[in-house]
Amino acid sequence: MKLIMAYEPEEGALDERPRDYRGRYRRWPGIVLFLAIFGVAIAVIALEAVKTKNSATTNQAQYELASQNSRKIQDGLNSSDDIISDDGQVGNPKVYPDMGCELPNYLSKNGQIIAQAANGTEVAVAIKGVNWFGMETGVRIPLGLWENSDNGTSAYEIAAFLARNKFNSVRLPVCIKSILDNVAPSSDLINLNTNRALNISTYMSTIQTIVKALAYRHISVLISLHTLDTTDSGGAWYSTTLNVTQDQFLEAVDTLTSNLCTTDYWNILGLDLKNEPHSCSWGGDAPDWVVGATLIGNRMLKGCKNWMAFVEGVNGDHTFTLNGTKSSYFDWWGSGLQGVATLPITLSTEQKVVYAPHYYNTGVNPASYLYGGGTVGTESVLLNYVELDNATLKYNVEATFDDMFGYISKNKSEAVILGEFAGLYATDKHPKLTTKRTTDFTIQAMLDSGLAGGYMWSLNPESAYQYNPADTYGTFTEGLLEDDWLTPNKVFLEGMAQMNALPDLKMFPCFGEEATT
Repeated sequence: MKLIMAYEPEEGALDERPRDYRGRYRRWPGIVLFLAIFGVAIAVIALEAVKTKNSATTNQAQYELASQNSRKIQDGLNSSDDIISDDGQVGNPKVYPDMGCELPNYLSKNGQIIAQAANGTEVAVAIKGVNWFGMETGVRIPLGLWENSDNGTSAYEIAAFLARNKFNSVRLPVCIKSILDNVAPSSDLINLNTNRALNISTYMSTIQTIVKALAYRHISVLISLHTLDTTDSGGAWYSTTLNVTQDQFLEAVDTLTSNLCTTDYWNILGLDLKNEPHSCSWGGDAPDWVVGATLIGNRMLKGCKNWMAFVEGVNGDHTFTLNGTKSSYFDWWGSGLQGVATLPITLSTEQKVVYAPHYYNTGVNPASYLYGGGTVGTESVLLNYVELDNATLKYNVEATFDDMFGYISKNKSEAVILGEFAGLYATDKHPKLTTKRTTDFTIQAMLDSGLAGGYMWSLNPESAYQYNPADTYGTFTEGLLEDDWLTPNKVFLEGMAQMNALPDLKMFPCFGEEATT
């Protein structure tokens, strides 16, 4: 092969002809090939870099989904509209989005709970609710938020679980002294890495961010003025023993309305004015709950005209005719609303009273009317108890239910909801499941009497009861969730699904344009 060298022409040399460039021309194909190879290499490197980045992104996304799944309550259902944060975390928002909702005017009329928009639009909403406790105790935070490798979950996942199973409201017990002191809750009982949107710097900020977590799933909140002190609920709205005055109680109401009556907390229905005022009369000696409920309800409306006042009953002995026989019963704490027939609660604004009695089952007390016989022993156990057939037990539940408070709903005026009901359910040790059947018949009475719904007790697996079965006294726990807070109590969950038959059951409406996330 003849090699022709390329050179630059010297000054003064003869003009070169095209063929004299033959050596130069023969060098260009090598350079082109080199550039082509170089370009391909760059492209391959770039492509691999993209693949690596995509793989890393995919791996990160898979990790975030796995992280979310580890704290998800395993009910076999999936949620829509999960929040994905700017750092890729799924279901663990840094803050909850502004939903752009009005604060509705919540009303109690025609036996229904009504959400009324500013333009006059009215939506009736029945309540399928749960109680979620913890804030009324010394830890000052709802339980279950301590997610770790073994148990616990997050507020986001609890809200998602409730929404998936058609629960549209949470009754949140709080403590009067904790509201006044505004002390931060125990940080030992919350994983802040998986509850990033919760602000637990104060008691009030904890309430606010829990309410927002529930609002994202259109779940309403009823704040229950549950305890005067973290160790004692108190039987009235004041107590010299517990060092809580009436003025302090009203100050706590003012604190709630001034901090929560805004569009940010559009899903708050109002206040349960005092949990189980068992030391009170109804229109009799002091403390008179008619006086107390009127005072507290009007104070709430002064600070927040949009909310409703939920009023529980007192308790006492009563006689009535049961199956043609004169019988007696003692109210469940909070259930005694017989006095409403002659002395109803009247507030400064109409259509703001919701009656919110309690009705429990034999896990709380083996009441005689729920059995066909037996002998009362120590600790009020019922020895040699006789279980009733379905028809008789159902009749007795309905008769006492109606005598205590069910009659109110028949007037189709103020709404009636059960502020607490149920108790032990799946773990009932009666051979004929008297405890479980009592709750089933309570739900049936709720539906048949036209109640606006109720709040089962409770979401928490720590919920404790004293009798299981009627002749055995002890401590027996059960909740809608199992002890790990990640596994649903399927039997209990299925039992509560009977409430899905409530007319007007839906998630709470957001009036206004909802912001996208």
